[in-house]
Amino acid sequence: MAISALVLFAVSGATLTTESVVRSGCGDEETQVAKLPAGVQVEVRSAMSGGSGTCYKITATVDGKQVAGYVPANALSSIGSFDQARRSARDVGFAGAANDVKTLARSATAKVKRDHPASKAWDLIDQNQPAEALRVMEKDLQRYPMDPYLHAAAGMAYYRMDNLEKAMLHWRNAIDIEPNPSIQRLIDQAGREKAADKGSERMVGTRVALRYERGTVSEPLARAMLSTLDEEYSRISFQLGCRASEKVTAVVQSRDAYMQSTNAAEWTGGLFDGRIHVPVSDSQQVPPRTRQTFAHELVHACLHELGNWPSWLHEGLAQKYSGRSLDPVTRAELNSMLKANQLPKLSQLGQNWMRMSADRARVAYAYALLAAERLLALNANTGIGNVLRNPDDFVRVAEELQKSLGL
Repeated sequence: MAISALVLFAVSGATLTTESVVRSGCGDEETQVAKLPAGVQVEVRSAMSGGSGTCYKITATVDGKQVAGYVPANALSSIGSFDQARRSARDVGFAGAANDVKTLARSATAKVKRDHPASKAWDLIDQNQPAEALRVMEKDLQRYPMDPYLHAAAGMAYYRMDNLEKAMLHWRNAIDIEPNPSIQRLIDQAGREKAADKGSERMVGTRVALRYERGTVSEPLARAMLSTLDEEYSRISFQLGCRASEKVTAVVQSRDAYMQSTNAAEWTGGLFDGRIHVPVSDSQQVPPRTRQTFAHELVHACLHELGNWPSWLHEGLAQKYSGRSLDPVTRAELNSMLKANQLPKLSQLGQNWMRMSADRARVAYAYALLAAERLLALNANTGIGNVLRNPDDFVRVAEELQKSLGL
């Protein structure tokens, strides 16, 4: 199982365009923290969308004192790079632990029996079939109750089904049998999420199961979100060819609960770890930014169902199908870099983008989007779904794409 991650960074060059009241929250009724004059440089830390529009959490140093709070979007200039990064941002902290456990399970069980149910279960989990994975392992868990890899896989299946208690139970069984720091990280993650749950409700749609935070999301808004998720998943699955054999789980929380449960960086706009996590603010409708975030994360969910794809394809298609396009300046910059042989081959971008510098990450995401656009153009007659249905042929497809880009 892979986890998609957004590489986001704060923007230190933003400037207040007008005298601005900094408040403790987004609404006009929130407590005033300070009043800052026009021209003050600030660091943008996060964004929130609500019924009154988008606002940004900023920090600034004035007269030797640090001020932190929220200002409306129209009070800031030079926030484009923050929004560009935010639309792509996800956290990878959970990914390493999950992949470590999967790799250990496969390497250990392959020595004994290649069709070990733990290995088969991981394949099903990756394809968003956690319930089927549990069915495959059910008898073996009874026969071999001291197999840590069966418990590790069962824990992940329950986690994907949003049953944190059973996930933690199986993971604890696994480390009682055989201590494993990666499984302990999974337990810690699930524990943080459970502690952050301030009371949840659930709704089930045709494609998505939604868990939402009571008090932050009203029932009518939850229904609108579930409808949006189902609509976006139907659109994306039609275009990409996802199977959707089991429902995708989406978790919607306040930003504070999201931060506590995911341990993500403050500026992340969404996270896919086998379930979709999205922070929201008070609103009576689904803001366009939230719909875009849902679409972005649903693309990752869809691609994980279809196979093991490189990060550039994940990030490029997620941006493309959530509605992002390259601005003329960035497109010209990329084309210039391609002509000057200043961009690496797509295969050299790697899978873990969290180690990139902020500038390199900005270029990488834009480069991924340019590559996705070119890939779609090259396969306009047969469709991207045909490419994704033939993962064994993707090396050839990627080589043709790189030639088209001049690499």
